[in-house]
Amino acid sequence: MRICLFTDSFLPYISGVSSAVYNQANEMARRGHSVSIFHPRASKADSFETVPGLDSSVSVYGLPFSVPTFNIPKLRWSMPLFLYSYRRLRQDPPDLVHVHTEFGCGLEGMLLARWKNVPIVGTFHTFFAEPDYLRQFYLPAFGWTQKLMWKYSVGFFNRCNQIVSPSESVRDHLVSRGMWRPTTVLSNGIERMSLRPPEEIEAFRKSMGIEDFAFIYIGRVSPEKSLEVALEAFALTLEANPKAKFVLIGNGPGDEAVDAKIEELGIKDSVIRTGRVERDILMKQNYPLLGDVFVTASKTENQPVSILEALAFGLPLVGPRAKGIPELVDDGVNGLIFEPDDVREMAERMTRLMEDRELHGRMRQASLDAAATHDLQHVGDRLEAVYRLAIEEKEREI
Repeated sequence: MRICLFTDSFLPYISGVSSAVYNQANEMARRGHSVSIFHPRASKADSFETVPGLDSSVSVYGLPFSVPTFNIPKLRWSMPLFLYSYRRLRQDPPDLVHVHTEFGCGLEGMLLARWKNVPIVGTFHTFFAEPDYLRQFYLPAFGWTQKLMWKYSVGFFNRCNQIVSPSESVRDHLVSRGMWRPTTVLSNGIERMSLRPPEEIEAFRKSMGIEDFAFIYIGRVSPEKSLEVALEAFALTLEANPKAKFVLIGNGPGDEAVDAKIEELGIKDSVIRTGRVERDILMKQNYPLLGDVFVTASKTENQPVSILEALAFGLPLVGPRAKGIPELVDDGVNGLIFEPDDVREMAERMTRLMEDRELHGRMRQASLDAAATHDLQHVGDRLEAVYRLAIEEKEREI
């Protein structure tokens, strides 16, 4: 198959969407398919000729008219001008277009697919209608703006031939708002991790100032991630273990607010901020193993790739009962759930995992077991089947 992926989120910007596109492109290329990725062109400072770790057969095209998102480092948006991608699709017509976002690049991919009369598969990744996301893009978080955003997103995906939803929660949200197209619930997928020897991990932790138990968060630092809740909960866990650390990997528009919260709580000496770490380094160096438990307080998640990767590294999880999180955090099995924004309950869950090493060990193995269900090879089998179904259905229409 000749597969074209269109996404507004791609490297050098690191996000769950970027990782999903990267992983799925690699898997399809390994299966012998011809894969192209269209994304907003990076700035000159961030431009790249090749993407580290991406299969050499995958073609990557940066759409030329792209502009920065000023409050989100590395993220750029492209205007759908069509000429650049039109020329490439004319030279090498696709069998299928897969859109991973519903704006800019995604819209361009959809319209070009209609021009070429090829099937469209769409993956819904992000709850853009959530108030925190609207504010992040300087849009008013009123009831009518949320309804308008949902109407646009649902309308966009109803124009796809097949829809992929990384979680049942997302599918149910879309259906309740009028989506009627056939939907497959399918994990974003993760590659099998190459683990460093335990002694190297121990030395790595010590080099970062971790001598005891550590909690870790990996992801974008922005308001919708509710990091202030996680930090307040961590501050309470220090009462049980003053040597504990909180490792925060990532950056974003919420950096100043997070730094201010750390100062306000008086926990600066207990928080390790690495800033942005490139994805290939993050995985190769096993950065997730700087932590003993992965934590998130975000209420807007679909299926965060960072949590999937935490499972693959055998980290127990602590997360809120919101959106797609409970589908990854099996309460009492591979992690513990708390009610959204409940700082004390989150702190209690974190403290319990820190103090009960037997429970921690059981949940660690459960996380490794759960990761197998998100293995990229398994995901690739099902995604390939979705692609073939979309093509067959389109051929019957013709």
